[in-house]
Amino acid sequence: MNKQLMTNLVNTLTKYKDGTGAHDRAIFETFLYGVFDERNRRYTVVQHLPLLAEVLAEKKRVDFLDDIVFANYNAAYELDVHLRELNNEGI
Repeated sequence: MNKQLMTNLVNTLTKYKDGTGAHDRAIFETFLYGVFDERNRRYTVVQHLPLLAEVLAEKKRVDFLDDIVFANYNAAYELDVHLRELNNEGI
């Protein structure tokens, strides 16, 4: 997955997470659970967590980590490690 695709993913998640209706929240959760489903290897972002951490840090959306924990605890833990590394590097 390239950076532009990951940025598009974060932008889409942001749009629905920041939406005001229950419909927006439902779309957000469905999409989030889908992209973190390890059984769906073709579309999952689990194998691209360093890139996701970079984009979340750039977009200042590390708050997604709280939601990712529910979708995939192991991925959230690893993502947290990558975000801490980026924070230590000053990105």
